[in-house]
Amino acid sequence: MQKKHGKKEYTPHIEPDTAPLCEAANCINKGVYKAPKSKNQLQDYHWLCLDHIKEYNQKWDYFNGMTTAEIEEFMQDAVTGHRPTWNRESRLREPASQLHDALYEFLAGTRKAKKTLPPLSSKLQKALAVMDMDYPFSQKILKDQYKKLVKKHHPDVNKGNKLSEEKFKKITESYHLLAAYLKSDLYKS
Repeated sequence: MQKKHGKKEYTPHIEPDTAPLCEAANCINKGVYKAPKSKNQLQDYHWLCLDHIKEYNQKWDYFNGMTTAEIEEFMQDAVTGHRPTWNRESRLREPASQLHDALYEFLAGTRKAKKTLPPLSSKLQKALAVMDMDYPFSQKILKDQYKKLVKKHHPDVNKGNKLSEEKFKKITESYHLLAAYLKSDLYKS
């Protein structure tokens, strides 16, 4: 038993009086329904009449020309709407060792000595002064302070103010320098 389609499902995409002729061979009806030309050209359309759009839709195969592996990958990506995802545990740094250390401190009633960070170069100290931050700092603290300062000193906010524009340049330069330091081996060691 075939499902009957409601009137709303076949509402034309354009008005019949402005529509071109159906693109199907030897058809004299108006092409009021649009159909994508291919899966790679989803914004480029064929204009077809009702009979030919039904025929086109039945023959349409999005996966035509794809391998089985590509189809399976597409289906797995469809679960998340083809958006990137991250494993929650991958965002934690060494969670097992952190838990072990915290448990050891609790049971032994002692605290481990915090690792000492290497002294900063004068260039990094100046960058911290520009950002109005203290050492040590985290990526989140750096990013939050950067956003706060950019909102205050951005050229669009301070139209024509050369001092604020220079300050904005120094803030951006300092941010990139400090962000690079956080990613470097000096900070991680």
